[in-house]
Amino acid sequence: MRRSVDPTTLVVCATLPRPTRRGACAAWLDTLGRSAAVTWAADIDTLVAVADAASSRGVPMPELALAVQPGWLDSRATLRRMVDEARQVVPGLAAAVLRGPRPLAHQSLLAAEGMRVVVVDAFADAGRGSRRPAPSGWRCRNPVWGLWEVQVNPPRPAGVVGWLLHGSMPRLRPGALHVLHAGDVPADRPVSGRLDRWLAWAERRAATGRLRVVGLTDLPAILGRGGATLVSGSVLKAA
Repeated sequence: MRRSVDPTTLVVCATLPRPTRRGACAAWLDTLGRSAAVTWAADIDTLVAVADAASSRGVPMPELALAVQPGWLDSRATLRRMVDEARQVVPGLAAAVLRGPRPLAHQSLLAAEGMRVVVVDAFADAGRGSRRPAPSGWRCRNPVWGLWEVQVNPPRPAGVVGWLLHGSMPRLRPGALHVLHAGDVPADRPVSGRLDRWLAWAERRAATGRLRVVGLTDLPAILGRGGATLVSGSVLKAA
């Protein structure tokens, strides 16, 4: 049954550190599985470690995305090779995260290689524009068929001014989209203090029906429906 007022949609991302010990990666996996609301960006070595740990422990893979290095965008061949390696490690991997001011490039290649959504800090110049319209107010665009770019919420002003103007978390507007990135999580534990606070905040609001927390890989289907989805409760399952 559709809600009469669409909730705010929230995507929460964080970047996993490079694994240093097999035991540390297994400990991460225990926590990652309990934090199903988070999409974890990782480099290829980390994807390998997480996949190996999940296989050896017989547990499902967490929600993963490839952490794209800006330098990969210098070469189509390099980008294709890295995406191919990542998808060999995690078959069906369809999401990526690009941090920093450099805009995404080679979108057609990414779509052809199976990527369906990429989180970015900045869009390139409009150029061809969006192939399909995004819901009103959503910072998304469809530069080529089969691929969506989704922009992270802009950073808040630092200090007291930022807190007074914006509060500690996004204002929940019905039908809006917020994409948050918690940055790199510490090497000794896979959930930072910031991420803990975000998940607790989201869990409280999801319980009221005002918020739905979805994985990054859910966004293409939601965008294909113009932002609408059937909601029977929160998908948030954070620890």
